[in-house]
Amino acid sequence: MIVNMNSVFNIFLTINNYSHDIATAFLVASGFMLWSLSRHCPSPNNKEITSYFISIYNGIKAIAKYSLIWILIAGVPRVVFYKEFEWADTAGNMQIIVIGIKHIVMFLLVGIGITHWLRLERKVRKLK
Repeated sequence: MIVNMNSVFNIFLTINNYSHDIATAFLVASGFMLWSLSRHCPSPNNKEITSYFISIYNGIKAIAKYSLIWILIAGVPRVVFYKEFEWADTAGNMQIIVIGIKHIVMFLLVGIGITHWLRLERKVRKLK
């Protein structure tokens, strides 16, 4: 079986696009977990619970951080090759407006998530 470079590139872009979607799902899920965690911050009196809380926070924070980084990295080829791989002819140019609205909503959600993340970071620093 002969595989040409064009098909390898197409496979790479497809995998990239799926991984971008998965990273977005991880970011959303970790955002909800960080928000939930911030509502249950322990008092600094119990060292075991505090230590466990901080370790959970650090794990979720790492998932959120690496997901956000991957979204930014994988988003570049996705944008560059959007017209070739994801353009829906039936939607026409209206999909550009929809994608713009989707990204505005996502930027707002990420901004809100980062705000909660920073608040929780301050709480965790106080616990340490």
